[in-house]
This record gives sequence, structure tokens and C-alpha cells, in this order.
Amino acid sequence: MRPDAVAKLTGEFGYATELHAPGELHGATVRSPVAAADLLGVETAEAMRVRGAYRVLTIADVPGARRVGVKTPDQPVLADGRVRHHGEPIAFALAETAEAARRMALLVRPILRPRPALLDPERALDADAPRVGPDGSNLVHRLRLAHGTARRGATGVRRRWRTGRQDAAFLAPEAGLALPDGAGGVVLRVATQDLHHDRAQIAAALGLPEERVRVELAGVGGAFGGREDITVHVHLCLAALLSGRPVRALYSRAESFGAHPSRHPAIMTYELTADPDGTFVSLAADLLFDGGAYASTSKAVVGVAHYFAAGPYRIPRVEITTRAVYTNNPVAGALRGFGATQVCFAMESTVDALAAELGLDPADVRRRNLLEPGEPLATSGQALAGVAAPASLLDALAAVPLPAATPAPGLRRGVGVAVGIKSAGLGDGRPEGAGIVLRADRHGVEIATAAPEVGQGVRAVLAQIVTECLGPVPITFADSTSALPASGGSKASRQTMASGGAALRAATRLRQRLGGATPVDLSALGDGTSIVVEERYDAPPTAAPDPRTGRGDPHIAFQLTAHRAVVDVNPALGTARVVQLVAAQDVGRALNPALVRGQLAGGTVQGAGFALLEEIPVDADGRGGAAGFGTYLLPAAVDVPEVIPVIVESGDPRLPFGAKGVGEGPLISSPAAVAAALRAATGRPVARIPAHPEDLATSHDPAATAPAAAAEEPAAVDG
Repeated sequence: MRPDAVAKLTGEFGYATELHAPGELHGATVRSPVAAADLLGVETAEAMRVRGAYRVLTIADVPGARRVGVKTPDQPVLADGRVRHHGEPIAFALAETAEAARRMALLVRPILRPRPALLDPERALDADAPRVGPDGSNLVHRLRLAHGTARRGATGVRRRWRTGRQDAAFLAPEAGLALPDGAGGVVLRVATQDLHHDRAQIAAALGLPEERVRVELAGVGGAFGGREDITVHVHLCLAALLSGRPVRALYSRAESFGAHPSRHPAIMTYELTADPDGTFVSLAADLLFDGGAYASTSKAVVGVAHYFAAGPYRIPRVEITTRAVYTNNPVAGALRGFGATQVCFAMESTVDALAAELGLDPADVRRRNLLEPGEPLATSGQALAGVAAPASLLDALAAVPLPAATPAPGLRRGVGVAVGIKSAGLGDGRPEGAGIVLRADRHGVEIATAAPEVGQGVRAVLAQIVTECLGPVPITFADSTSALPASGGSKASRQTMASGGAALRAATRLRQRLGGATPVDLSALGDGTSIVVEERYDAPPTAAPDPRTGRGDPHIAFQLTAHRAVVDVNPALGTARVVQLVAAQDVGRALNPALVRGQLAGGTVQGAGFALLEEIPVDADGRGGAAGFGTYLLPAAVDVPEVIPVIVESGDPRLPFGAKGVGEGPLISSPAAVAAALRAATGRPVARIPAHPEDLATSHDPAATAPAAAAEEPAAVDG
């Protein structure tokens, strides 16, 4: 059983939204009403007349580094002379009550001089485009690779694809509580995905040594990448230090949508050629990601998208350019799938278009071109190691019967298939590991880990690994804090591998100290006697690709996924209902099959939501159009179809127990499969996701339903 299951089911789980302390102040963020402007000053006199008002913090109150960032420190703690996106934090109002703080935030008046806003990412690199980036450039990151001969296949297709701005949409909005420690330091209790990375940024902004900042994991109500960037963290800690009192804050749902990064919108041009039998010959792709006003994780997202842009296919000639740009749109960053989702939609959609052009079955075209284990990726040249054969995932899908019921009158049914690939772990030459501490006494074993439990079940898996080594001993968990050995973030599907590896090493060593037998005999430990073991696991090394050639071994392990979607479309209304989703994924080894099935089902439905519903529209003023779950549409229980998870186990021999991370995989190929089913049902190109009603509605005009009409991209590929 998951350690947090009972508390969550009974309502006793301590989410960060419920944190309080005696004598607390309340904070509310003052945000920019425009997307681009010079900040000339902040008037606070009227706000300070609110009953219960305490103080308004601005950038002038920040004693240390004024800029923070999960990867690149380019984001001001509070606006510093300029605002670059709608909703950017300008000031932080403190009051005796939450109502008074919110009232103050409404009355603080930023003095703004509007600037021209850059909202079109395709204009970002034009010479006359407004400058958004901190160094005067709008280019966040660019990668390029070209391999193989110049030969092209006899048949080719060229398409332009778009993906929208999906949000993490976690159920618990951002919240936290900061408490001064009485010695010039601060303790922050917050829902996060990386305790130590947060601590480093907070300490830098406060001008304190890291050991004076303690970050404690509060109950997390969902994450999906949306809690990688810090939001309220520094504001709360600064307020607690300046006031000498506990300070809490809780974002509204509308505020939450604008406060954390969303998925990068992408514009992708693909040209794929093949011989008459369907054998791929060449791929040219130009990928443009809208990073919004600050860098966040754009550089890393570009890397993932770039090296998986060709999918798990054998392609002799590849030429790929991938860029992320600054705009005055909302910040884009980490979201489950992390760039691989967008390029999977583009690549798999292009494969279907080429199969149609050749008059061949799309599944047969895939089978002809899918890599075999040990073959090199078309992009980096890294061998596809530690995986099942990609074609075996198609076999797993085909073994599941299609729905027996036929569509209702007036509906058209479509079936679509997609195959996806992404790395597990950070890779790219970065260290990849985690530490853990086990403490055994006669009553059981305590696991102390800084690995954030964000709903993925990492604590359940760590408990299983420890009891696998020691036998059925009672397991408890210490609170997760930044005072523990670093475990890295709960991201990149890495914790089962990293913290799981540390747990395996620590439990093995503890067993040896207890006599070497399984099960261990804890009763031999006297009252007040304990054994403490600290261990660390480091994953197999990787290397960043050569920037000149794009060749290298940047990935620790691979997640291979495949989906089949069955969708019914009402062609008159342009509406769609998903009837069945089958998700097959190579997980290495399923340490906890129930948790794995839950990940496959949840990620698959989240992907279907991206294909059909989920999008934050941005208007002509750069304002995001999601105010809550009435305007940002999520799949509700009634929308969830039959979801069939299929676990494929290949057992990667380089990893602990052969297990790979599974969390991101289900959201890689699910949207592409749903889009393929929509095309099959309607004959329409469906060149963007989420698909809109006008993308699905048919008419009697043959030109309106010609599949190539809206998807053709006549411009040359930027190469």
C-alpha cells in the first residue's frame, strides 16, 4: 500500500495549502497588468491604508541576487525596472489577514510605461522584433545537426504542425509557509519538485549561505513539471526574515495558471521522404518553441525535442534545427513529456501523411522503419540499448481487441496509432544520482530521503526496495527536507532509478551489518540502539553531444511507448469522444505493477486531454485566457474512456532491478494517437493540437476536406 494512501483518502493528508503558524502574516502578489512595459515605480500609500496592512515588498528589499531561475538565472525575484509578461510579480503585499493582503495587492499601483510586446514567436529573431531576452537577443537556445548523404526518396511529404500551451493543472495551487528560525535563517515549507535546487535559489536571493535556509516538503497536490520553477518561495522567505514572523500565501486558481510555466507551444515543419516500398530515406525538420519571457527549462526542452525529433526510426539522412525563443508571452517550461510530446505528434503525424501518400498501411510503414535494439538513433547516433524492440509495442497494441460496440448513427469512428520515445533521467553529461539514509532499530527501519513525493509513488517504491532486501520489516519515513543528502528533483522519470538505486545500496549494506541474512532480525538490537547507513547511487555516465556534429551518448536510458486510440467524431458539430485508449510502454521492470498501471492510465488520459481540450489561449495583449477549470477544460470522469495499460518489461541490466522511470512516457505518444484517430474519422488534416471543432467538422465542399490542403507548407525548410 502507498504510505500516503490512507491519509489522502480520509482527508488527513497535510497539503501545502493548509499550512498555518501562530502569529502568521499573509502575503499576496502584485502582478503586472500588461505584457511589456518599463517599471518606473511602485506606489503603495493607498495599499498601506488598508486595515491590517503590514508592508509591501519590492525588488529594492531583495538583499542578494535579484534574479533566479531553474536553469538560467534570468528571472527577477520581483520586477526590476521592466516587466516582460502579463502577470509578472511586481510586489508582495503583507497583512494580518489574507483578505487584507489581497485588498492591498489590488491597491498597489505600479507606474508603467508600455513597450511594444513581442507575441509571435516566428517574429522573435527578426531584426526589427522587440528585444525580450536579458542579453538583447531573443534566442534562448539553438541546436542543429545534419547526418547522411544528400539522397532523397522518390516520394515525400512536407507538413507544418502546431501544438498549444498545455498547463500542468495540478489540483492544489501554489502555497507555502516561511518561518524565521530566530538565528537569521529561515525555514520554508512548500510543495516542490526539488528541495535542494529551491534552497540554492532562495539562499542566493536572500544573500545567505545555503545552510541557513531549510526547505521542507509540504504535501504536494500534483506537479507534472509545474513545480520545478520557484514561484512564491523567495517572497515568503524574504517576508519572514524582514518581519520576524511566519508568513503564508496561497494562490488562487487563476493566479496559479499564470504563475508557473506551461508546456512550450511549438511550430514544427517536417519533410519526410521514402522509397516506393515505404523505406525512409530523409528527414528535414525545423522546430520552433515559444519559451515566453524567461528561459526556465527551455534549453533542456530544446535538447530533448532535438534528439528525439526523428522518433525511434531508422533514417539515413537527417537534418534538424531546433530553437527556443523569448517572447512576451507567458513563461513556458517543464511539463510531463518535456519536448518529446510535441515532436512525437509532429513526427508520427508526418509518418501517417507519408503512408497515405504512398498508399501503404501506416502500421506497416512503421514496422519497416523502426529501429532494432542496438541500432543507433538517427539523431545522436547513440545505440538504442536496454529496451525491447520498438515493434513489439505495436504487437502489444494489436493484441488488444478493438471495442465491440459500433458508433452511434451519425458518428464516424477513427483508429490511430503512434509510437514515441524519450529518455529517462537527466543525462546530457550531467551528474545523475541520489543519496539516502536508513536508520534501523528494534522497531523497524526509517527511510530518510529528499526525493519529493509528488504523487508518483516514490515512497511506496523505496519501501518495496528496502523490504525486498531486508524482509518484511516495519517501514516509516522521515520528513523530506533539504538537510538530507541531495536526491535531485522528481522530474525526468528519474527517482525510481536514482533514489531506488540508493535505497538498494543502503539496504544491502544495512543487511550486511545485521548479519547478512534475509529476513533481518531487528530484535537483536537493544533498546536505544540503532544502526544508521547513508548511501548514494550514481547512474551510468552520459556525455553531451558534440555541438558541431550532434553525435554523442546523452541518454541514460530510454522510455519507449506506443498508443492506439479509438475516437468517435460528430462531423456536423466537430466534436469528438474517445472510446478506447491502449497504452503500451517498456518500463524495464515493473517494481509495483499497480503504480505503473496508474501512471500509464493517468498519463494517457492527460495526453488525450492535450489532443482535444487543454489549452491556455493568449490574446492580442499577451494575457492568458485560463481563469479556472471552467475555462481551462480538463478530461473529467465522464470523458475518460476505456483505458487499457499494457506493461512491457525488458529489464535494463544497467539499472537497479532493471527498472526505468515510467512517468513521462504515457504522455509522449498519446496525443499523437488521438490526432491520428481524428484524421482517420474525418479525413481532415488535424494539423494542430488541441484540435478545435473547425478542425474536425466536415462539409460538402470537397476542397474543405482535402487532407493535404491545410497541412501543406510551401516554404522551404529552414536548414
